[in-house]
Amino acid sequence: MRAQPRRVGASLAAALTLTIASPGLEALAQPVRADAASRPRVTETADGLTLSVPATGRTPGYTVAVSTDGDLALSTERAGTPVLATAGGDTGGLRFRSGGVWQHATDVTAWSWKNGVLTLTADTTLDGAGVEARVTPAADRYQLDWNVEGVEPDRLGLAYDLASAGHWYGHGEAETPQGGPGTDQPWPLDSGEVEHPGFSPASYNMIDPFWYTSSSTGLRVDTGNVMDVAINEGKDGLGRFDVRSADAYKATVFVESTPLEVYRDYVGIVGKPAKSDATYEQYAKPVWNSWAQFYTNVDQEKVLDYAADLKADGLDGHALQLDDKWESNYGNLTFDAKAYPDPKAMSKKIHDLGFDFGLWTTLWINLDSDNYQFAVDRGYLLGDAADPAKPCTVTWWNGTAGIIDLANPDARAWYTGRVKSLMSDYDIDGLKFDTRFFDDKCAPRDGYKPTDYQRLGTELADEFDLQGVGIRVHWDSTAHRAGFVTRQVDKGTGWDSVRASVTQNLAISTIGYPFVTTDMIGGSGGQPAPEKEVLIRSAQVASLMPLMYSSTSPVGTIDVTTGQKVVYDQETIDLYRAAIKRHERLAPYIWDQVQQTLRTGDPIVRPLFFDFPKDRASYTVPDEWMLGPAVLAAPQVTDRATRTVHLPPGTWYDVNQGTVIRGPKDLKGYGAPLGVTPAFVNLRAKGADKALRALRSNDAPAASVLLAPDAPETGNGEAFEITTTATNWGSRPLRKVTATLAAPTGWRAEAVTAATTRSLAAGATLTTRWKVTPPADADWGSHTLTGTVTYDGGTKVSDRVPVKVKPEPGTVSAPYRTADTTGGAQFAQAGDQFAIWAGGQDLSGWKDEKAAVYESGVVGDKSTVRARVVSQNSASSLGKAGLAVANDLAAPGKGG
Repeated sequence: MRAQPRRVGASLAAALTLTIASPGLEALAQPVRADAASRPRVTETADGLTLSVPATGRTPGYTVAVSTDGDLALSTERAGTPVLATAGGDTGGLRFRSGGVWQHATDVTAWSWKNGVLTLTADTTLDGAGVEARVTPAADRYQLDWNVEGVEPDRLGLAYDLASAGHWYGHGEAETPQGGPGTDQPWPLDSGEVEHPGFSPASYNMIDPFWYTSSSTGLRVDTGNVMDVAINEGKDGLGRFDVRSADAYKATVFVESTPLEVYRDYVGIVGKPAKSDATYEQYAKPVWNSWAQFYTNVDQEKVLDYAADLKADGLDGHALQLDDKWESNYGNLTFDAKAYPDPKAMSKKIHDLGFDFGLWTTLWINLDSDNYQFAVDRGYLLGDAADPAKPCTVTWWNGTAGIIDLANPDARAWYTGRVKSLMSDYDIDGLKFDTRFFDDKCAPRDGYKPTDYQRLGTELADEFDLQGVGIRVHWDSTAHRAGFVTRQVDKGTGWDSVRASVTQNLAISTIGYPFVTTDMIGGSGGQPAPEKEVLIRSAQVASLMPLMYSSTSPVGTIDVTTGQKVVYDQETIDLYRAAIKRHERLAPYIWDQVQQTLRTGDPIVRPLFFDFPKDRASYTVPDEWMLGPAVLAAPQVTDRATRTVHLPPGTWYDVNQGTVIRGPKDLKGYGAPLGVTPAFVNLRAKGADKALRALRSNDAPAASVLLAPDAPETGNGEAFEITTTATNWGSRPLRKVTATLAAPTGWRAEAVTAATTRSLAAGATLTTRWKVTPPADADWGSHTLTGTVTYDGGTKVSDRVPVKVKPEPGTVSAPYRTADTTGGAQFAQAGDQFAIWAGGQDLSGWKDEKAAVYESGVVGDKSTVRARVVSQNSASSLGKAGLAVANDLAAPGKGG
């Protein structure tokens, strides 16, 4: 028989209350306080407790339902609807790890309500261990503190049912199985998977322990310790926020009426910028950095040619920075004399071309640096966590190093002195700090915590001009208040990274770092040089952000993977330059938003639902954002020439077509050819006049063509249907409109409905159905269909979709044979193409389960066999297709 929870007497309750009367509670950004007539209250039911917090003039009110029978669970509700609930089942809501095994709180055995604090005592799934939790409500939030008694755990965590709160946002740069943060940033977070161990104040990622939801709740974990965060890991629908510490778990749960109000509550705690570190010119013009242009294959001659080419092609900028590989060795703080024979002359030439000059620098001193032993002998480096008497050594992307200990005044003075002498000697105007200020392998100096190093790094950087690229400091309130520009982690050079640059700025901006810029336009992650369209679209995205951060020249660059020069065409230069000019025209409006942020703390780049919280469709739009209150940015982030644009409620001016549109409305098939950057101005918003002057354009095509479906699939010789929809987005009728569909050689495309019209009115569409048939011997894999609309005597717009020709199981003809060790394998052949359907265990494992198409006796001495894998679909990341050579394909372990 399960014991009922007992209410603790006044004396015990008073003792418990004393333990949580900490100064930190008063520092909670002055939460709205209820008046005496509407104080929180606790009521008891048969299976739990209800903590009720009444609404005020500024807050919606809420309840916290506490389950006391079974697992301890907390369900936050507003107007009777759950808006945030802890997880149940084996995961548990209040969870801890002991002896390597996760446990969680179960039955509540006692509770008290005294002096505004609800104290709960609960059993756990571990014999001899208990949990004590304290809930301290305010009008718009509650503090949740809890600890484990009876054992010494190494982890404490909260787990939530993600769906209970709707969609989840925040976090910052997320590590994901899909490549984040370099090529992936899910938006909302629960639309993908976040697996982020080592979520830490020392992390290079821009992160803060703050999350908010579409239900207008939020979570802030108050810790300086390393966390492990998982959101929808393995698509499990859970959010797990674990802290690697036995100390009491402290969290604030916000309950508001809109997500923006949750954000404002959070900023009220961590602080808003006191200033903007970047100047007006740094907002208005891009900074050019050498990294993605040359990576480490750089020298004085290349840098000067780079600067001269930019100047000659009218690619403006306020500064040019020399990134990695200028030092004689990492930590020497001296130029490599061979690569830079006359750095003073180089600096002068860059200034003569109209750029300020900047250098990349770090706090890492490599073990083979001239300065390493000097710094060790004087105690200038962080100590090792295991033995603070020894210097801490860490591995970074350029070797093994120590880290200058900024908590040591002598070390800081030595470092800043060396850097400032370097800057003075060579007329260097600013710096790009690219470093960690602390590492979890190291020990903080006596009297300091790991989080203090974010503050110390902030204070160091504040002594220098950061030239609009800012610095990656986070977690500490000093970082929030410093007003630095925040640049993203290195991105790839493909379309996935273009999309991630948008959602990552939304994530960073809404955890309290409002002066955001993308990573270098076109990417900087060591991948092949960006394609023309990727580079242009990246520039268009950046033109509608607060700042532009450039590197890859649209004139030409070096492909780091091949060492070959890549030359872009004149259109690339022209459209990149147009993006720079658009941003420069928008600068007065952006500067107004900077000043507004300094007053309110509100982000400049923000999701649509911050401004339109009742527009439910806005909560899942990943490729649009508000730039201040007046500009809705919707640039194209795929290789298509059309896109769907979602407009929230309001009166919107289409800056490309010169038309007024009333929202909410979805613009399907909106025309976005390479030279068009979709953007809309909210005519009723403050700043609309400046935005209109900056963004109005009269050179966008009036029509677009949309192909549907997006990615059709078919089989050899199998007909399928596709539609082209021509839309007139302009303000006048279009004449002589004709739609055509171009298919690959040997394919047939026949119009089933009308493909022409004499006139297409403003806002009207012409939809044509097409019957498309591939040949019977069509190559499997992807093919392209191109739809084109011609109007007004010759103006053309086009778009394209991929079509996948899929094989169907059949037979394989001689001289080819089949073999399998899995059972149930299927095969197909079309000429020299083959398809295999098979399951089983890893090809390299002892079971060696596989299926194969093979030819006997073809491999002899010095033979070469080639096969090309066209496509692979696998239910597991371990699935693989390829080439094998073996004496006996049917024998286990003979896979080759």
